[in-house]
Amino acid sequence: MQIKKNEIGKIFKKLKLEVRSTKHRYGWFTFQERKILRVHYSHGKGSIPGKVSDKIRSQLKLTQKDFRNLIDCPLSPRITKQS
Repeated sequence: MQIKKNEIGKIFKKLKLEVRSTKHRYGWFTFQERKILRVHYSHGKGSIPGKVSDKIRSQLKLTQKDFRNLIDCPLSPRITKQS
């Protein structure tokens, strides 16, 4: 499945990945202060080829259907204050 790089950026925001940019953009999914997953893609504009988007999907441990749902989901992350 070919997707646009800005869609991957939106996924990073939805999942609240910790981001670091070098030659590539890296994101880490953390749970209870432990890094669980690492996802990365190259900078630039345009689309990501199908086999690269499949790598990103597998890095996130998602099925094709779940990955598409994550991309299509219009919800944004909700920030809540903890007391």
